[in-house]
Amino acid sequence: MIYTSVDIGSHSIKIVVSEKINDKFYVLASTSVRSSGIKKGIIKDKELALNSLKEAITNINKDLGVSITKVFLSFPLFLVNTSIETADVSVSGIVSFDDIKNVINKTVSENISSKEEVLYLEPIVFEIDSDLQVIDPKGLTAEKLKVRCAVSTIEKKYLYDYFTLFQELKVEVVDLTYGVIGDYFENANMEMNRKLGVLVNLGYSKSEIAIFNKGIMLKGEVLPIGTKKIDKDISYIYKIDKKEAIQLKENFAVSSSKYADINNYIELDNLNGERIKINQVEISQIIEARLKEILKSVKNEINNLTNRTISYIIITGGITNLVGFPYLVDEEFKIDKIVSNITSIGVRNNIYSTSLGLNKYFAYKAKSRNIDYLLFDLENKEKLTSKKNKVSTRDNLIEKIEAYLKG
Repeated sequence: MIYTSVDIGSHSIKIVVSEKINDKFYVLASTSVRSSGIKKGIIKDKELALNSLKEAITNINKDLGVSITKVFLSFPLFLVNTSIETADVSVSGIVSFDDIKNVINKTVSENISSKEEVLYLEPIVFEIDSDLQVIDPKGLTAEKLKVRCAVSTIEKKYLYDYFTLFQELKVEVVDLTYGVIGDYFENANMEMNRKLGVLVNLGYSKSEIAIFNKGIMLKGEVLPIGTKKIDKDISYIYKIDKKEAIQLKENFAVSSSKYADINNYIELDNLNGERIKINQVEISQIIEARLKEILKSVKNEINNLTNRTISYIIITGGITNLVGFPYLVDEEFKIDKIVSNITSIGVRNNIYSTSLGLNKYFAYKAKSRNIDYLLFDLENKEKLTSKKNKVSTRDNLIEKIEAYLKG
């Protein structure tokens, strides 16, 4: 099965195409392009947004050798409403799959406005005859089946502009959710699926924080602080333009001055025409100070979201690529930690955390709810298979080399 997920942010658009073979996911193509015309998940300039999306899809089509026509889409947590909803239905004897589906659907029909679209719906617990609580009631005897679900919705008015863009590019959005769900599926492990924890995505203009309990997202919040503050700091202090500041951050500096080299420096001309020398330790101290401030704000917001004991924290986002970032997390959080580390062939960058994970989430959703996602028509799938066969020898060689190097 082949899955294609699109992650649209205010800073960039990421697309990942994955194929699932024997419960493993292999990346067939990926791309990341700068986005324009989008702010806080809302399309402000349709033409600019369309051009950005078109560039991303064109890149993917070129890499695949075929055109994608159907995709999964994620939305930022900023636009999402989360709640816990309940519903119950009468059952005549043995609880069937249809009974489970009916009671889950009832949580939507009874509690969700027609102006909203459901992005996420996961049952937390089922109740049999107001007496027994179970995770899976199928096959049990009951007169009444009740369910408690975690539900997340978005106002439909925010969807129309996005759907219009995809329609103009002749691409259909077949399902959607929000980004932190993908981040969780990409980074969490089986142990975390049994505990209460938090997922943090440090974005460019904002930071998303979500509370997960036993793999189910219960609530979330968005902090209006992101890594663009780092770019502004570098630009202001050294009097250089923003693009140059980003290049220095991504290709020269590290996130913790502990890992910087005092003898490593770069010379360049600033906006005043002056020749300046930038030391790696000094610029890393600027980044470190801002990151510590952001992490402290994240920690405070976690405390606002829940008073329960958190067992783990997952942190992802493009800034986590910087050398030394896990060290800063260790200083701030004294719990089990995972800092995103994407190593899949074709996407060795943490910016793809959401898109990669979304493909895994929708695969899980298809399996658990018996949904048949057909993202490639027969003709395109045959073309893609032909292209894959041509490169399979090289891919197998790379995998064998990597396996050897890992010991």
